Amino acid sequence: MSSIVALTGELYREEVARARATRPEEKLLEGPRLFDRACRVMADGIRHQHPELDEAGVRALLAARLARLRAIERR
Repeated sequence: MSSIVALTGELYREEVARARATRPEEKLLEGPRLFDRACRVMADGIRHQHPELDEAGVRALLAARLARLRAIERR
């Protein structure tokens, strides 16, 4: 077995162990935290693609993209 495969397996087992050890209330809070992080990353991408936009423009485009994603998920 290659060292990369072994390392990947060990990292996965550690991740599972951390998830199992996490308190339920922390797990509940993780969803909004992940969504917030995803929105920040998307906004950074928008700023990179459209440097001419101000913050209001970035927020508007982010909201439009999130609406498009919601529409796709409803199909």
